Amino acid sequence: MYNLHVMPNQKFTQSYIQFVNKEFNSYEHFFVILGEGNTENNPILLNGNVICVSKKIVHLFKLLREMNCSDKIILHSIFSSSIVILLFMQPWLLKKCYWVVWGGDLYCREVSNRGFLYNLYEFIRKSIIKKMAGLVTHIKGDYDLAKRWYGFKGKYYYSFLYPSNLYKDYIVNKELETTDRIYIQIGNSADPSNNHIEILDKVNKYKDMEIEIICPLSYGDEGYAETIINYGRNLYGEKFTPITEFMPFDKYLDILAKIDIAIFNHKRQQALGNIISLLGLGKKVYIRDVITTWQFCLDHDLKVYNANDDFENLFEEMGKEVREKNIKNVKRQFSESKLIEDWKGIFSEGEV
Repeated sequence: MYNLHVMPNQKFTQSYIQFVNKEFNSYEHFFVILGEGNTENNPILLNGNVICVSKKIVHLFKLLREMNCSDKIILHSIFSSSIVILLFMQPWLLKKCYWVVWGGDLYCREVSNRGFLYNLYEFIRKSIIKKMAGLVTHIKGDYDLAKRWYGFKGKYYYSFLYPSNLYKDYIVNKELETTDRIYIQIGNSADPSNNHIEILDKVNKYKDMEIEIICPLSYGDEGYAETIINYGRNLYGEKFTPITEFMPFDKYLDILAKIDIAIFNHKRQQALGNIISLLGLGKKVYIRDVITTWQFCLDHDLKVYNANDDFENLFEEMGKEVREKNIKNVKRQFSESKLIEDWKGIFSEGEV
């Protein structure tokens, strides 16, 4: 089987390529990275089975050739308008396309102030999605939404997608466990979908306590990040700590390890990598109960708290039994062996 992967260059792209090349060397895999391959924050090692393509005609012809030669096309998100148009013009390719859902590529239909061109583009997207062979996601609720919103008729494949979502066996620094300060993480990026201001306002009643607000803002909308930094510092002063620089994952894990409470105020499935890492570290995590991630946590027997409330019990202890149960379930269900098993089922299935 010749599996073609088409994916943007994101912080987890290189680690995924290395994972596939290491664990599935009996299969043929070819990776097409859309856009710039080597960026300061996300370097990609180009080699025999990894290339980058831009919107140049010569690159698009190369992509067309690879799509038609492959047995399977693994689409890691559907954000690229070029990919959407190419598939719309070549409907025979759809029977071998597998959509790896990232979240925003599913929920983008909910954008407000949609004009004629946007509606036309969504019509085209819907026409290709409904005919694809498979959909890959760890959120069963997102698969159900794809059926309802886009008329998707293909097969559902469970996978928690990328090595960045694996359980991390992290040894917590004992000095962090003995500090009197309570560290509260709000959001995971500089995307307005984090709805930071609502949570910053709700938690503000505790600003005189020994707390520190950690706010990751290293990727997303720079203008929005600046707004949140100004707002957070105005409310909390030196107790507000924005993270504005990209850092290696191991260093970011050091930050997650000292968090006591994390609040994610997204109104759609998002930030699951952060959520799983934090639950695996035994942290108290809040999310909205109306999003598909809530049901995902219930299905995986993971205890999370409702971010819709007024946070009167924000500092209430989880309890040792609950914490250990979360850690145990994350460790079991988000292991490397489970990830290998999931992708093996996707790669090795016969021709569609």
